[in-house]
Amino acid sequence: MRVPANRPALRVQPHEGEGEEDLESTEEQTFPEEGHSVDAEDSTPASRRLHELIVQLGRYRSLRDPLGAICERTQLTPTQLHALMWLGNDGPTHVGNLAQRIGITKKTITGVVDRLEAMKLVERARDADDRRAVVAQLTHEGLSLYQRLRRSTDQGLRRMLALLTDEDQEALFGLLERVLQRLSAKSEPTC
Repeated sequence: MRVPANRPALRVQPHEGEGEEDLESTEEQTFPEEGHSVDAEDSTPASRRLHELIVQLGRYRSLRDPLGAICERTQLTPTQLHALMWLGNDGPTHVGNLAQRIGITKKTITGVVDRLEAMKLVERARDADDRRAVVAQLTHEGLSLYQRLRRSTDQGLRRMLALLTDEDQEALFGLLERVLQRLSAKSEPTC
């Protein structure tokens, strides 16, 4: 694969002996106050390296978010598509939980669900256990679009995995599974 035109070649150097850093959920993260820049000392060599690698990967068209082309074809925003993907993956979901998964406010999710409902892709229902709670779920048309989104995402992932040997794929899966295990263990309440 070539580096895209007008982009610098990968310039990340491996760093030996770096320790494991604590991972925090996005809900617990704090951000610098407006007007306050993040000093280079606030980051670590490992975090800068990971950031640079992600930026470099993002410059390859074949590795970009496979939903981008669908956004253009369907005239849906990335937020609307992510809402459809979460509803397809998880089934009927409380609207507040959907907002958290997408990373938007509860006020914003109302407009997203309103627009998806107007497009007949999502419908609202009351939670059977708590009649005050609102649940969003895919309609038949929404489910059909979700299935197309899944196929497109799968095609993109297969193209990316084809760049790796079987051994590298297993290493990637192992790393991601260990990160998820550690995040899960960190979020479990201790008695």
